[in-house]
Amino acid sequence: MTAPATTAVYTDVAAEFRAITEAVGLHDNSATGRLKATGEDTLDLLNRLSTNGIVNLAPGQGAPTVLTTDRGRILDLLGVVNTGDYTLLITSPDCQQAVIDWLDKYTIMEDLEVEDITGETALFTVCGPDSPATVARAAGLEPDGATLQSLPPYSVLQCATGGHDTVVLRRPMGEITAFDVLVASEGAASVWEALMASGATPVGTEAFNASLVHGGIPRHGREMGDNFNPLEAGLIGSVDFAKGCYIGQEVIARLDTYQKVQKYLVRLVFSEGAQVTEGATLELDGRSVGQVTSLSPLPSTGDLVGLGYVRTASANPGQTLNLAAPSTGTAQITDLPQLFGPGE
Repeated sequence: MTAPATTAVYTDVAAEFRAITEAVGLHDNSATGRLKATGEDTLDLLNRLSTNGIVNLAPGQGAPTVLTTDRGRILDLLGVVNTGDYTLLITSPDCQQAVIDWLDKYTIMEDLEVEDITGETALFTVCGPDSPATVARAAGLEPDGATLQSLPPYSVLQCATGGHDTVVLRRPMGEITAFDVLVASEGAASVWEALMASGATPVGTEAFNASLVHGGIPRHGREMGDNFNPLEAGLIGSVDFAKGCYIGQEVIARLDTYQKVQKYLVRLVFSEGAQVTEGATLELDGRSVGQVTSLSPLPSTGDLVGLGYVRTASANPGQTLNLAAPSTGTAQITDLPQLFGPGE
C-alpha cells in the first residue's frame, strides 16, 4: 500500500533528513493540489492572469507563476506545465478550489476547462542529490540519471515507473534537487515500491517540513497568502516584468520600480535555549520589526531554525533580533531566500 501523506516519521527524523540533504528521500506529497486544464486558451489566459510569462511553453516545458489579487497579494504559487496532452497546474495544499474559482471568475469566452485531479492521482516527491539516478532507475532510464539531471526546472518527462504511466516533473526545493512523480491512484503503491527499491528512503512530514523551512521555501498559509506579495515572499524570479499586464501587475511594478517593498522573507536561526512559537514578534531596539512564521528543529544539529518577515530596513543578513515576550531569546537573520533566484 502507498504510505499515507500524514505519516509524521517512518523510522528516525534525523536519518530521514539526512536522506533528503545527502542521499535521496521519498515523500508522499499527495496533499499538494493538482489541476488538469484543457482548452486552446489555457496558457493564454493563465499568462494574462499571473506574474510569469507562460504563454509560449512548449510541450514538456513548465514554469512557476503566481496568481495575485488586484492589490498584488498572493492567491497562490502555481507550477504550470504543458504536458502535451493537457496543462498541469500544481497548487498549494487545499488551494485547488480557490484557484479553480479564480480562473472561472476571469473566464468569459475563453476555451478553458479545469478539472481537480488531486483525489484520483498520487504525487510523490523524490528529493536529494541522488534523486535523478533514483528516479531514472525506477523508470527504466539510464542508471546515472543523466536525462533527468539535464531536465530544466519545471519540465516534464512522461515514462513508465513501476509498470504504470507517470509524469516526472523536475521541481527543485530551493537548493535541493527534487522531482515530483505523478501517477493515477491505482498505480500509486507500485510506483512507491519501485522508487523505494531504487534506493529512496521514505520521509515523513517532520523531516520534509524541516527541509522546507531550512531551505527557505515559503508555504501557503504561513509565508504566502493575502498578507504578502511576491516580492516580499522572495518570489521575484517568478515575475516577468516585461510581459505586460496581469491581475495585480501595476501594484507589483510600482513596488519594484520605486523600491517600496515594506518587508522581506528571511531565514532565522534562534539562540540556544530560545523559547519561541510561530507568530512571535521580532524586535530591534525595543521596536517591533517582524514576525516568525515557521519553526523547525534542524534534525541534523538540533538547532532551531525558522522563517519570518522582517521590515526592509532591518532585514539584513547577520542582524540579531530579540524575541518579544512571552517568547525569550534571540533570532539571527541568515539570509533572504529567493526561491526562483533574483529575477531580471
